[in-house]
Amino acid sequence: MNFKFPYFILVCSIYILMGCGNNQEAEIKNVVEGFYSGYDGNFRTADTVMISKELQNLISKAIEKEIYEAKKMKESDFPTDKPMMIEGDVFTSLYEGHNSASIEEISMEGQVAHVKIIFQNTAYNHIWSDQIILIKENNTWKIDNVVYEGQQQDFPDLQSNLKRLIDYKSDN
Repeated sequence: MNFKFPYFILVCSIYILMGCGNNQEAEIKNVVEGFYSGYDGNFRTADTVMISKELQNLISKAIEKEIYEAKKMKESDFPTDKPMMIEGDVFTSLYEGHNSASIEEISMEGQVAHVKIIFQNTAYNHIWSDQIILIKENNTWKIDNVVYEGQQQDFPDLQSNLKRLIDYKSDN
């Protein structure tokens, strides 16, 4: 038998690496599909298990800021005015949100994954795509941001949208 050990190792390594890539993609797909299938369009009730610590922190701060602004407005000279708050869906670029989602493409660069996802809102007859950014945290893929590619024009992404509210300074 003319067995070439270095070639055998090389071939085995390639198969292992290919398998790891497929496992990574499967994990990423499970996170994205799991999140969006259970997400009801309200960022305040989003499943924090599937999102990064940084994004969890921004969501918590945004919720605190909404509560603070509502309390401040209630105690102001204009208690019936609407306080500063985030309205609409922030995990997609369409204000009204989605009712179906499908992954079109997954690309990975080290500890960061980019997922192009096609959303649909049948009530508004609208189809669009956004890019979901995931990061590897404690060996688990987590959603870290959503880059708006659809109708959302005010902000480029989810984190910027949340930071806008957090950094808001009212006149009251």
